[in-house]
Parts: sequence; C-alpha cells; structure tokens
Amino acid sequence: MSLLRKPAPVIPKRQYHVRIQEPLALKMERYAEFLGAANIDHVIAEALDFVFRKDADFNTWLAENPQTGTPADLRLERKRAKPNGSGAAVDVPRTDRASAGNTI
Repeated sequence: MSLLRKPAPVIPKRQYHVRIQEPLALKMERYAEFLGAANIDHVIAEALDFVFRKDADFNTWLAENPQTGTPADLRLERKRAKPNGSGAAVDVPRTDRASAGNTI
C-alpha cells in the first residue's frame, strides 16, 4: 500500500453552447451561489447526472439502443449534415441531438 494517494483519473470534458430562458439562467446561477460552486458547470453536470440516474425509461432505452460508432464519428456526421445550406444540421442521428453546440 502506497503512502500517497494515486492521482485522480482525468475525465475528458466537452464544451456546449446552450440557450436557456433568462429566469432559468438566473435561478441556475443562484443555485450555484447557494452550493458555493465557483461556476455553473458543477450545477449543470450534477443536474444532468441526477436526471440520467433517475430516469428509468431513459436507462431502459440506453440498454436497448447501444451506441454505434464512436462519439467522434457522430460529431463528424453532424458537421457534414447541412442539406439546407444554412449551416444547421437537419437530419442528424438521434444519438447526436443532445450534443449540439460548443460552449457553456
């Protein structure tokens, strides 16, 4: 047994750009303040983790619909799907719909 703890595993992070209604944004910022969090990233990550753990239907769906391809493959497919010329992806795979955007 070592005397020092091993370094914590590094979990890669992604950035998303989202738009939410002002009242929800203000409440989220207040919640971060309430928790003593330095920023809203913690609030968003914990809220999503809570929802994903508790949603039995979603977890059933995940088990029945295993991911095909790697996340990088899905992002590339989304970037290529611009049939309307606007730069917006129209027909993207269902597994990629939640990953729209780049920054939070």
